[in-house]
Amino acid sequence: MVLFVIYINGPCFLIYLHMRKNILFLFIVLLSCLFETTYAQRTLVDTVRYRFHYDTRVTRIEGKNPFPDEINVDIGDKITHCYSRWEEDNGLLYDSIMAKGGNVNDFLVAEGPISMFGERVIKNYPSKGNLSVTCLLGDDVIYNEPMVKKDWNLEPGDTTIVGYKCKKATCNFRGRKWIAWYTLDIPISEGPWKIDGLPGMILKAIDSLNQFSFECFQIKANLNIPMMVKVAKHVKTTALKVHKLRILRASNYTAYSKLVGDDKGVIMGYVPKSKVACLLEKY
Repeated sequence: MVLFVIYINGPCFLIYLHMRKNILFLFIVLLSCLFETTYAQRTLVDTVRYRFHYDTRVTRIEGKNPFPDEINVDIGDKITHCYSRWEEDNGLLYDSIMAKGGNVNDFLVAEGPISMFGERVIKNYPSKGNLSVTCLLGDDVIYNEPMVKKDWNLEPGDTTIVGYKCKKATCNFRGRKWIAWYTLDIPISEGPWKIDGLPGMILKAIDSLNQFSFECFQIKANLNIPMMVKVAKHVKTTALKVHKLRILRASNYTAYSKLVGDDKGVIMGYVPKSKVACLLEKY
């Protein structure tokens, strides 16, 4: 088997040659300028082996009714990538529109559901034992921090989620008490967001105030697809600075909007106050 990748003035031609019994199979795949524009800005960090889809509920700072979202957790050989599918779809849409010469207004017209989750978490990146978090607070920002070991309490109780028998555990993590259900049938010590550290995959997690919840509804195995993350052009910051901005957004939205430029409501990622989520963690 011989694999060639040739770049010709932008579009990528992938030529795959497979020799078998003197028969030459030639497959030429033309990747559009859109694909190249989108993924040229992303970094290949691992290979996705499993993808867990979570029905997610996020409570806003105004009102008690939670907003829905869909969180994907991609498990690679070394890296775990947790992100909102809605945010991912909107990001790809934005890249597509810009690549075609469109503008932000074009994006706002076509934009899909807005994710209230607000961040993506990349574990064991850029190095083992650390994680990177990206979010949009006026600018695309990124911060790194050590992965925190949780002090889980294994408790009586069990349930079944997407066909898997699950056990119950609880822990306190950054200002919230989390109740989690994990399965020993999937021996991966991971879960949604930063919730991990149990002897099996966490398929459901909910905080004691019922403001945030994650429940797996679909599992895809043996994907073997590239894990691409968009981190190259993010502004580096710290977890504490991000936390302070979120406190400001929750307590004085007008001041926050003026600080980051959201008051004009014409930048990608603009989120009206009615859709701002409660604080997920406290530092």
